[in-house]
Amino acid sequence: MAIYSNLTQEELLHLAIESIKQGDHGVAISYLKEGVEKFTDDAKIAYVLGAEYAQIGMFEKAELEMRRAIALDSSLYTASFQLGLMLLTQGRNEDAAASWEALNALPETHCLWLFKTGLNHMVAGDNKLARKFIEEGIQANDFSPELTRDMLMVLEELPKNEDGNQVEGADTLAGQGWLNAYGMNKSE
Repeated sequence: MAIYSNLTQEELLHLAIESIKQGDHGVAISYLKEGVEKFTDDAKIAYVLGAEYAQIGMFEKAELEMRRAIALDSSLYTASFQLGLMLLTQGRNEDAAASWEALNALPETHCLWLFKTGLNHMVAGDNKLARKFIEEGIQANDFSPELTRDMLMVLEELPKNEDGNQVEGADTLAGQGWLNAYGMNKSE
């Protein structure tokens, strides 16, 4: 019998998020694993479990859970964005771009659309356009201070030169140590 078998879907997710805020990854993962076992069709719980796995460096499990979340709810755009960002940090640029295809359903003024467009420009070597779109995304981001912080870190790492183009050693975000759960609203 599961430890949290009497908790509802909402309670498990809430307790997991509170544990994440306190930095207690073990407890959060326990709540989330119980949630995905008990509520197999809950995309948010699967997404948060995937994000939590990413936080602790278990990227294969993170990818599986995020992909499951997206399969359950294709409008969970934060999951598509975060999956792409995680793949990008692993140097899997084409896989990241494929994950971000779902974000094309968003308006071109939405921060997630702007961020993925900027990151795709960065990978293509056009730092000037990358910077432009990421800065616009930061201005448009009204739901996640963590995401803004991470995108500011991307801007800091983005090489600058006079024409805004690629400089040696800046082709991916592979090896960057940051990755956050970016919120869970389906409308994002």
